[in-house]
Amino acid sequence: MGNIEMANRKSTNMILSRTRRNQTYLPYARKKKYFDAIITGDTETIANLSQMNYEYPTALYNRCGSYSEAMNKMYYESICAASEMCLVTIQAGLLDMVAYDIRDEFIKEFDNAVSLPDLYDLVHGMAHSYAVKMKYVIREKSHSPRLVKMMTYIEEHLTEKIELAQIAEHVSVSRTYASALFREEMGITISEFILRERILEAKRMLRDTDMTVSAIADRLAFCSQSYFTKNFTEIEGMTPVEYRRKTV
Repeated sequence: MGNIEMANRKSTNMILSRTRRNQTYLPYARKKKYFDAIITGDTETIANLSQMNYEYPTALYNRCGSYSEAMNKMYYESICAASEMCLVTIQAGLLDMVAYDIRDEFIKEFDNAVSLPDLYDLVHGMAHSYAVKMKYVIREKSHSPRLVKMMTYIEEHLTEKIELAQIAEHVSVSRTYASALFREEMGITISEFILRERILEAKRMLRDTDMTVSAIADRLAFCSQSYFTKNFTEIEGMTPVEYRRKTV
């Protein structure tokens, strides 16, 4: 090998090495945590990962020569994330059309993003959307159609007062049968499931909105703020205010 060729190869290797050092990216080990949470329908873990990796946009910007360069890099990373999430959910059983629709919807939103935090939030919103869809896929595989229908009804009416009679009527069974079916397949009562889902939604509101604790309690049909706080504390081991301080 001639001296000129060796010098060119050495120069190329130095450039590649420098480029790799300047790259900021989410390692696969951290990406896999997202993929695992998505395919198991674990929206809570998605929210926790969003909090854990919140420094990523700033780290990316610090590695780039300008904000526009950082935006370009994060935009393309967001596109890659959309394709990866789409693929893993299809492999896990989500209908192709549903997966592609979520991907395409968020890619359009990426085009309208004006800041690094915008893109970051959109990617995590996309992960949340995929996880919600996967939760329903898992349900349909694991539970009877009637139970799936009851669970979906409850989730769609969390902001209203939910009566056992309404749930039973929705699936055309007696109240006794509805209660027995729920306990047999879920291992908990309908009331416990309703409370669990309301607390889960309350946690999302505490993280993602500026609503007061009182407003959240009212929105989720708790009879009072004190009753909401009591149940939240028993389940989460901290008050709603403490939870908000911890996650925001």
